[in-house]
Amino acid sequence: MEPRGTRVEGLAIAAAVFLSGAALLGVEIAASRVLAPTFGSSLYVWGALIGVVLTGLSIGYWAGGTLADRWPSPYLFVGAIALGAALVLAIPLVDEWVLDQVVSWDPGPRLDPLIASIVLFGPMSIVLASVSPIAVRLAASDLHRLGRTAGRLFAISTAGSIAGTFATAFWLVPEYGTDQVLAVGAVVLLTAAAVVALLERLWLPGVGLVAAAGVAVLTVGALAPETAGRVISGSAVRNWSPLYREREVRTPRKLDPAEVGLGGEGFTVREARDTRYHRLLVVDDEGSRYLRFDSSFQSGMYLEDPFATRFSYSDYLHLGLAYNPSARKILVVGLGGGSVQKRLWRDFRDVRVTTVELDPEVAEVAHRWFRLPRDPRLPVVVDDGRRFLEKTDERFDVIMVDAFYADGVPFHLTTLEFVRLLHERLTPGGVVATNIIGALTGGSSEITRALWKTYAAVFSTVELHPVYEGPGDRFPGDIRNIILVATERAAPSRERLAESWSETRRARAPTAPDLRAAARGRWERDVRTDDVPLLTDGYAPTDALLIG
Repeated sequence: MEPRGTRVEGLAIAAAVFLSGAALLGVEIAASRVLAPTFGSSLYVWGALIGVVLTGLSIGYWAGGTLADRWPSPYLFVGAIALGAALVLAIPLVDEWVLDQVVSWDPGPRLDPLIASIVLFGPMSIVLASVSPIAVRLAASDLHRLGRTAGRLFAISTAGSIAGTFATAFWLVPEYGTDQVLAVGAVVLLTAAAVVALLERLWLPGVGLVAAAGVAVLTVGALAPETAGRVISGSAVRNWSPLYREREVRTPRKLDPAEVGLGGEGFTVREARDTRYHRLLVVDDEGSRYLRFDSSFQSGMYLEDPFATRFSYSDYLHLGLAYNPSARKILVVGLGGGSVQKRLWRDFRDVRVTTVELDPEVAEVAHRWFRLPRDPRLPVVVDDGRRFLEKTDERFDVIMVDAFYADGVPFHLTTLEFVRLLHERLTPGGVVATNIIGALTGGSSEITRALWKTYAAVFSTVELHPVYEGPGDRFPGDIRNIILVATERAAPSRERLAESWSETRRARAPTAPDLRAAARGRWERDVRTDDVPLLTDGYAPTDALLIG
């Protein structure tokens, strides 16, 4: 086999190497969205993905170099790219089956995502990694320049990986569904292989690859997510727990020298630890204790009265009981410091509150630092909220979802498939109350309206109750906590809802929060949804919607 003789052929090989590197890392980023609906987005998931791709690179570099020495042919180069494209395109066709098999086996929280990653992304990683050493063998024109040639092509491959990472994370995933992103990667690879084949005068493979690229383009269109919408009448309410504005809790108090990234003075650090999901801090000021994940405050507690409400949103979640006054079985997805759970446990002696918390260390901290009672009426299950709902056959009168964090949303807890699962796990007349952060109108309302649209696709009644912390929270374009309530019951009027809470629940439990203002503050205007997507497992651009 002679080295590449023309500048055009050399550029085509370099471009194919660049695109192979871009596709490999782009698929790795998109792979997190493939695994998250089943396994979440924990450290185990990301560790599995990164480890599998790096292992694939190692094996692929060795295998590609070995094969290139034995068969230095453009057929090998084109075939490797085409096979890589086919393996990428196969992922959305087999991922559901593979994930179901792994879940049925369930070898453990570490091995579950690792095995799924090996099966779904290992072969693709090996094949695409082999492209660079094969290209080096084809492009080498002189042994004295072999090092320079190898360095140049591996640098091009790495540059492609960088470009693929940024393009996928910053543009492709927010703009397109996961399956579409994978299909686009396959189209790019098939096109690159076709161009190289035609330049090398491999006419039959070249024409076949052009046809295959055309089929893949049609696949991209077939996998397009639903984004059409409409203006829907009703109320919208969402309140999001993890995103507290720091001005609400950053009142300077006693100076603390602990170097834990608080960005200022005024807190005494009681505990700081890295969990598999967060940088977790427990901090005190003069009157309160706070649970902090990374850069956001999750929960608060008055030191002198552990059951008193520190953040109003936790009281607003009780609206689920206002819409369903006979509720006895409650599920809360997300624990934090246990503010919601403690209040329900104390105020209503006839309810059982089950909590699902992803991070076992959060559960430990809630018991140790935030006075969460250990009681049979207050069990805590360590699991991903969606996975718990998929495994259980139990039905609940009220489900409260409070599982978001500051730098994003667990997208698999926002999608149509998750909302349908919530609906299936409710008793007749049951209610979902979801805590989110966003605005009611304006540029910061996209995540609110997308969630409203998604819940409205499943529930006949969807209402929004904005949380008012003070006089400055009255403008609907302001970012705030909002409680979204969804049910199959007909929504009572705001006044009737307020009266019902006072006459039923609060009449029997005087320590329960006064929700009359929360009920009367329900958002009654139309919610525009034509410009926001229906969130699905295949297309849930929650990060982009949060930015607005």
